[in-house]
Formats: sequence, C-alpha cells, structure tokens
Amino acid sequence: MGDAAKEIRNAIIKNGLYATGPVVYKMSNYDERTNEADFFFYIPVNHPVELKENEQFAFMGLWEFTDTLLVRHADLDEDLDESYNILLECADAYHLTLIDSFYHVYLDVYGDGVIDVFVPVEEGGGE
Repeated sequence: MGDAAKEIRNAIIKNGLYATGPVVYKMSNYDERTNEADFFFYIPVNHPVELKENEQFAFMGLWEFTDTLLVRHADLDEDLDESYNILLECADAYHLTLIDSFYHVYLDVYGDGVIDVFVPVEEGGGE
C-alpha cells in the first residue's frame, strides 16, 4: 500500500494540487494466498481537476454517502477485523442493508494515527 500512496501523493503534487483532508481508502479482491488486494484511494484536493481517461486516476466533484455506520479504530497495531465485526453486528441488530464494502479514513492525531472505519447502508433502512 505504501508505494501506491506515494505514487498518488507525487501525482497530486506534480499537478499543482494539495490534499485538503484525510486520505480515505477501500480494499477489495483480497487474496489470502498472496496477501494482495486492490486498493482505491480517495483524496480531497484544493480544486477541480480535468483528467484524460485512464485506469489509475479519476476526479469526482462530489463524493458522499447519505447513511453509514462508523467505528473508530484507535489502536493501529490491532487487526481491523474487530472493527468490521462491530459494524456487521450493528447492521444485523438494526436490520440494515450494507450497500458497499468498508472504507477507511486515516486521521493523524497528535503524531499517531487512528482509522475511522465506515460502511454505507441502504438509506431509510432499519428499525
């Protein structure tokens, strides 16, 4: 993940942009055998960008979710599975339908980091 993050950061700077908020990422297609996955990074930047069509980068003018479940994962040394399970149990308890996979918001807090894990839910669902 580190190389991809550096590549994104360098592409942002090279194009005269700077990040205006935390990095959000999503992992998919995880392969336990190879310990590899696809990562999608979302980084807010200081102004709109026009991009030629490509496979690596895209610009979204607005990115939002109406309803989500969220839990703060404060200890980065611990596995994220516990946070995922909390969100899944909460969705089950309130009969919510998850509509996407888990997103991760990395926040730098006093020199350490925390990750807010959230998952979008179907709008208006639940008890």
